[in-house]
Amino acid sequence: MHLDAILAPLRTIARAEQWQVTEVRSTRHERYLTFLRPESEREVQATRWQVWLALPAQGGKQGEATFTLGAGDEAEVLHERLRTALAAAEAAPNPAWTLPVAGAAGSAVQAADPAAFADRNVAGAPEAALDGLVSAYRDTAAAAPWVRPSTLELFATIEDRRLVTSGGLDLRERRTRLYAEFVLLHRPGVGDEVEFFDRGEAATADGLDLARRVAEAAACVRDGAAAVATPAGTMPVVIAGDYLGELLDYYRYHADAAAHARGIAAFAIDATVLTRRGGEALALSSDPTVPSLTAYAFDAHGYAPQRQELIADDRLIGVCGDGRWMQALKRVPRGQAGTLVVPPGVQPLAELLRAASGPGVLEVVRFSEFRPREDTGAFSGEIRLAYLHRPDGTRVPVKGGSVTGTLGEALAEARFSSEVATAGGYRGPRAVRLESCTVTA
Repeated sequence: MHLDAILAPLRTIARAEQWQVTEVRSTRHERYLTFLRPESEREVQATRWQVWLALPAQGGKQGEATFTLGAGDEAEVLHERLRTALAAAEAAPNPAWTLPVAGAAGSAVQAADPAAFADRNVAGAPEAALDGLVSAYRDTAAAAPWVRPSTLELFATIEDRRLVTSGGLDLRERRTRLYAEFVLLHRPGVGDEVEFFDRGEAATADGLDLARRVAEAAACVRDGAAAVATPAGTMPVVIAGDYLGELLDYYRYHADAAAHARGIAAFAIDATVLTRRGGEALALSSDPTVPSLTAYAFDAHGYAPQRQELIADDRLIGVCGDGRWMQALKRVPRGQAGTLVVPPGVQPLAELLRAASGPGVLEVVRFSEFRPREDTGAFSGEIRLAYLHRPDGTRVPVKGGSVTGTLGEALAEARFSSEVATAGGYRGPRAVRLESCTVTA
């Protein structure tokens, strides 16, 4: 199977008024180590095509269907799936919407550099890039003599995406993705070895920052072995890193056009998303041009990447999302959600960790499990390691218990750090201080 073989019949089917084909070719280089000894190396290649087609609109409705093809599929499979898709489209009409057309306002144009968001070192020499990550893991672990490296898994993926549509678009983009997971072992003065698992994913090696992750994990497993029980009560809690992006995804979800078109969004447009009692007002935007795992040169249907303001001064001022749902809301499509961008706060992290009274400020470093709910904004995380910053300036490692709350309450007095970081599809303050969280033992 190849792209031209798919495009040829699509272009001749009169009933398929609109169509698009997304081709994704990926190569994943894998590396596995145990106690710093290479266990295996693999290279996995895959090619797939996703085909979407729609029948002519009638009475505001159009039938549509989607199917997927793989590199091993023959022409007979393509023709059978086309017949099945056309029949399915006849039986399942949906609200009509249109794909972007080449040259029209809002449609993407081919980027001068299709690999603008890729790590060029990874794309050009993936094995050498993995060698560099192995060295970073080994050297950082060696600098922490209280740990013993156990396992390391590394994936470097190079992905080429091409989109061809009935509206005349033909767009290409190259992306890279790096994934690492590892386990460090530590034996306290007495007792059995304890282990610490961590993982991370980023578009570039610099974004993955494996050396920093390993150093932080080494400190966590050492301090966790000496940690005392987390005090219970209501206290300020500082949450940083990947967890902050996960928390704020609640607002991304309720600023999605699909949630509003389906009537399940928690907030109406132009309404407040929380009642401010203090701290800093919440502001969020979607910007696919800001590098992260969710940045893109063109969205799934060929719309251009555009910054879209979603929340300002604690008020939902806009939505973004798939062109289908934006058109359902009678809004101009401006591309699907990209990098979630939050402006930096006023105070540095060190100031956010300062305790004025009470038991102190709890800085959560790692949760055993952390799952904010997108539908309600409730969150709960079991504390694997935290530091209690006391009013006298001392810091004590603690573990156990959990942090619970709802985002509407927790962010009502929130303050964000002036330092910024990128984590997954988030770019914004490195940490947030939530003034009144419930900590249970």
